[in-house]
Amino acid sequence: MRLPSTKITAKSRIVVRRMLPVPGEILVAPGQPVNALTVVGRAERPTRFRFIDVARRLGRPDIDLDEVLTVDVGDYVEANDVVASGRSSALSLRENSVKSPVAGYVMAIGPGGILLESEHTVTEIQAFVTGVVTRVIPEKGVIIETDGATIEAVCGFGGEAVGRLLRVVNSPFESMTPDDLNESASETILLGGRSIDEETLRRADEWHVHGIIVGSFPVSLLGLDPPVQVRVVATEGFGQIPMSPHTFGVLTSLSRREVSIRGQTPGLFGGKPAGPLQEPPIILAPSPLPSRGSYVGLPAAPKIEAPTAKVGSKVRVIQGQLLGASGQIDLIPPDAQATEAGIIAPGAFVKLGDGVHFIPWANLQLIE
Repeated sequence: MRLPSTKITAKSRIVVRRMLPVPGEILVAPGQPVNALTVVGRAERPTRFRFIDVARRLGRPDIDLDEVLTVDVGDYVEANDVVASGRSSALSLRENSVKSPVAGYVMAIGPGGILLESEHTVTEIQAFVTGVVTRVIPEKGVIIETDGATIEAVCGFGGEAVGRLLRVVNSPFESMTPDDLNESASETILLGGRSIDEETLRRADEWHVHGIIVGSFPVSLLGLDPPVQVRVVATEGFGQIPMSPHTFGVLTSLSRREVSIRGQTPGLFGGKPAGPLQEPPIILAPSPLPSRGSYVGLPAAPKIEAPTAKVGSKVRVIQGQLLGASGQIDLIPPDAQATEAGIIAPGAFVKLGDGVHFIPWANLQLIE
């Protein structure tokens, strides 16, 4: 049976695509090792414009700009530089001039005036993971690859963060509290168990925690005012769902390692805006690379076939009363079975923590 799958594994090929929002400059080369905070690309984009109405200032609605402009597209002008000069009418003997009110670049000409770009913003993209640049897409972005742990999450907020992973709870069923935080949490990514509340989140912000990984969090944290700088990723969803013991075990094995997280809930606000923060939430923990002197390149990524559910497969419940629970398929009956709700559906018997339950295929997701 083919099922939707999520990747939760300590060993995988990590492939990260880092793209600039607009064409710009790529700062790395193929084969170059990078760390998570290496700036791999930079681009400038205009953020403020100013239109200079030359026709109105010279009092000539039908003016031919070619006759009066002293600048061209792409020229840079300082504030008070003359950009046009001419008579206000054919009968006038006096020549008037038009000066730029601000400094900027001439972006466009006409009709009747010129458009200046008065301010621009520099956007930089970082590697996000420690790895090797395997491909450069000129002026657009890079592909970075490495090996390590991959945990695909369900939701999050705040964006991207990098830091050393620090576990602060002993069980996936525990929730992190303010008492779990001290100076050792500064600049780390915290593994927090079941969930988190606003008080704990704000305390983490005070300690300059970079990020938090939990099983779930309440929707109310999405609209905090004032907002916090801490990035949050949930492996199971919204609410008070405990983290899967399997996921908690994989993350615990990564303690003290550098991890990269992306806190984002795709589609939450509708549409499909561009940018790295619209990609799914994820937790990555690259394995250490060899030193630059011994680096000879990564082996080719293994070919991955679509997963198929079978006896022994790890699965997670994604709908119903057992939402968030994970276990192993114990038996796949040949015929549809009755669920606890009385519905007849095809599915599998799954070993969970408190026994074996029949779960419809529609309520299951494979864990790779």
